[in-house]
Amino acid sequence: MTVRTPMTDLEVLAGIQDVAREHLDLAQDVQLDPAHPLVETLQLDSVRMLTLVAELENRFRVVLEEGDEADLVTVADLIALLQRRLQADDAPESA
Repeated sequence: MTVRTPMTDLEVLAGIQDVAREHLDLAQDVQLDPAHPLVETLQLDSVRMLTLVAELENRFRVVLEEGDEADLVTVADLIALLQRRLQADDAPESA
């Protein structure tokens, strides 16, 4: 098992922003803020949400579960979800 250095919320936010710029055409002059509403800010419809989820999984090497998006209201909610998944992936497996 590879142990990752824990990421800060700012590093996770930067990763989300990079994914949004590359795959969702987020304008270069738009800076995501944790308080921003996620769906409105990234103009997420069902296809764009799937794109975001798939690309975040690739970027952060995590698996997001079906239904995880139900509680995502703000960018901060997405940061918290990714942090939980990152920490779960780093947790030692029980024998």
